[in-house]
Amino acid sequence: MHPQPAQDRRTSVTIRPVRPADATLLDRWRLEPSVREHQPLSDASAAQLLADLHRQRDDDLYASEGQKFQWLVLEDLQPAGWITLVIINWGHGLAEIGYALSTEFQRRGLMTDALRALLADLFERTTIRRLEARCAVTNRASQRVLDAVGFKREGLLRGYFVLRGQEVDNYLYAILREDWSRHDS
Repeated sequence: MHPQPAQDRRTSVTIRPVRPADATLLDRWRLEPSVREHQPLSDASAAQLLADLHRQRDDDLYASEGQKFQWLVLEDLQPAGWITLVIINWGHGLAEIGYALSTEFQRRGLMTDALRALLADLFERTTIRRLEARCAVTNRASQRVLDAVGFKREGLLRGYFVLRGQEVDNYLYAILREDWSRHDS
């Protein structure tokens, strides 16, 4: 009798709205060096994060109201990272997205799956028509994620922010509702 080869077990990646009880988790992740490597996260305290989460109303997103929304990325129901959506202008359907995974969950393809789920929901149920993302030119992993979900690189933002005393160039990416419907089909 020959042993059976191990089955590749595909993990389940889901997202859910961030809750106030997640503030401590977000605070801890934001301090991880790998999470801060390519982005200048503000030094918000756990109390500030908690206050922000109390103001977030998930239903506002679908009523074209509110400015900031966040989701937890879960791998097999275990918290792995987060996605933030900031509305630039509801009237024009413009928004910006950012994301990060906790160190132990990086380089496993989780964010690609999470963003696909979120984009499907956003483009189906909201008035958002253009979604932008920015990433440091040195952040190849983030560039691969954005490419995989259908974002297009639109340009270079020179000296976009300062990180550890150095100006950091960023790429501007965007996806339009019609890009998503073509990419998704």
